Amino acid sequence: MLLQQVVPLHDEASVYAWLEDEILSGRLAPGAPVNLDALAEQRAVSRLEMREAASRLAADGLAAVSESGAVLRVSPVSLADLNDLTATRIVVETEALRQSIAVGDGGWEDQVRSAFERLSAVEPLLMENPRDFLGEWEHCNEAFHAGLTAACPLRRLMDFNKRLYKQHQRYRRLALLGRRGRRDVHAEHLALFEAAMARDAATASQVLAAHIGATVDQLANGIREGSWFGVPDNG
Repeated sequence: MLLQQVVPLHDEASVYAWLEDEILSGRLAPGAPVNLDALAEQRAVSRLEMREAASRLAADGLAAVSESGAVLRVSPVSLADLNDLTATRIVVETEALRQSIAVGDGGWEDQVRSAFERLSAVEPLLMENPRDFLGEWEHCNEAFHAGLTAACPLRRLMDFNKRLYKQHQRYRRLALLGRRGRRDVHAEHLALFEAAMARDAATASQVLAAHIGATVDQLANGIREGSWFGVPDNG
């Protein structure tokens, strides 16, 4: 499967960023196979750069690469995978949040406040026109979640949390575009922000867990029905 959008790619880093966005956005559907050598030729980058980018995506859990290294297959989706991913992310991110609240200083508070203000500004636009503002909202949402956990001193926990966030992002984008169910995401973010600023780690963790888990409720029926884009996996 080759993609038609022409994007200038210059090195392995830009190849990785572009290919990652194709997966996270759903333009490369779950389960889709990609001939990496043909794609490298189409994008005028080396086969090595394309294959190295694909290997990084496999390490992130977003795809698998064939033994030959020539074919990338986007990770399939399933309700079982979504449930497992959500439960794991809740454990990891709530712990990172608790540790961040415990040691965060004034600079951390400023970072969280700034990220929340940017996110709050774009959320009404997302509700009015999700397809045009989803990319900007995703950038602001990621910055807000990253800011909340930024003071956590455990580097490996933070690295794992980042990978889980990316995997969850693929599911969440569909939920937003599909508008499945009624959900006030801004209210969830506001409650999370207020609890973090109050240094109430217990409440912040509870709000964050509910916030992350809400994606399952939005998407479960769609996955069961097969109305998901791409080809759902069993589960």
